[in-house]
Amino acid sequence: MIDSLDEKTSSPIKASVLTRDAAFDAISREWDELLEESDQHVFFLRWSWNRLWWRILRPSDSQLFIITCRDTQNKLVGLAPFYLRQRHTAGIPHVRELLFIGTGIYAQTSEYLDIVARRGYEFSVAETVVEYLQRSSDWDRLSLQDMPANSTMLAHLKRALGQQTQVEVASRSYWVDTTGDWEGFVSGLSSSARNNVLRRTRRLFNSHNCKLKRVETADELEPAMDELVRLHQARWQSKGEPGTFALPNVEAFLKEAMRASLAEGRLGLTTLEVDGKVAAARLDFIDNHIAHAFQAGYDPTHANQGLGSVMNGLCIRACIEDERVYEYDLMGGNSEYKESWTKNYKESVCLALDRPGTRSAAYKGIELAKVMGKSLLRATIPEPIRLAGHRLITQRHYK
Repeated sequence: MIDSLDEKTSSPIKASVLTRDAAFDAISREWDELLEESDQHVFFLRWSWNRLWWRILRPSDSQLFIITCRDTQNKLVGLAPFYLRQRHTAGIPHVRELLFIGTGIYAQTSEYLDIVARRGYEFSVAETVVEYLQRSSDWDRLSLQDMPANSTMLAHLKRALGQQTQVEVASRSYWVDTTGDWEGFVSGLSSSARNNVLRRTRRLFNSHNCKLKRVETADELEPAMDELVRLHQARWQSKGEPGTFALPNVEAFLKEAMRASLAEGRLGLTTLEVDGKVAAARLDFIDNHIAHAFQAGYDPTHANQGLGSVMNGLCIRACIEDERVYEYDLMGGNSEYKESWTKNYKESVCLALDRPGTRSAAYKGIELAKVMGKSLLRATIPEPIRLAGHRLITQRHYK
């Protein structure tokens, strides 16, 4: 496979596929210019985030497959940030899967992923991408995760791909409107949530010397990043879990992303000192007036003081007071505590399409066997043994 232009006469838009790292590097400026002129403008679709993910976290047996769409003046009007992965079962290769860059690994690193189209070109870009995919023999399965359910591209893609396309709701992300004032936000909370956060914050600040700090310079960044890692790991290890930063290369990936985001003015890294020692840290990425609450860490010795709730409230208040931020996105994952802060949410979906063929049929059979096997295990094996087995599988990913 080479980087080539697909000469088409049926459309004013031409598609090409980028498979080399050098080609990925060459479109950095065009990529972000396109993103900012699209309805898909979100931090996790920026070139720097995707390039860094590809360099540090890409799975083995994977290859770039970025489809670019250009008009008759050679202007970039759309791109599909894909990569190909060879799936294996028991060491045997079978289905070739096409995914979004940023997905397909054990840790969730990206949300709100999509095919990017310049405004006004959504239909044409979706049709061009699908036409290219239909003529390509390089893939067996399309698995596009974490697409916004309200994406302007989703309906176009589903229509172009055909009736066999499956779209299922995958997750829910809660968000806080930060365009009002703090008093208005607090008054909108339930009485228990309002009293809880205000009482805990007041009690912590009255009984300890507390200082909230926002990282502003490169000299402040390095120690703050180390504190985030330390506190995140301490919190999860106190619960008997390994913690995200135990996964291979995740710490290196996030630290480099934070350095780049600070230089670009898109980093929100906040620490809370309690009696002179950092006891909580929160990492946000800020883009297009949205602050994405990406990662956090808390000192487990302060667990009985509700440090997590206190830090959430402080960061929400900081975003309300920041004129750049219109929305504080709590992102996906555990939603129980997030619902106490807001009832606003967005849904993400997974779009999947299995191409007819022996490899896809074999993959479906393998997946069905896995589901049936799990059901049988749940019915016949005691829960403590099943949990121990799950723990061993999880630890294998972290090692």
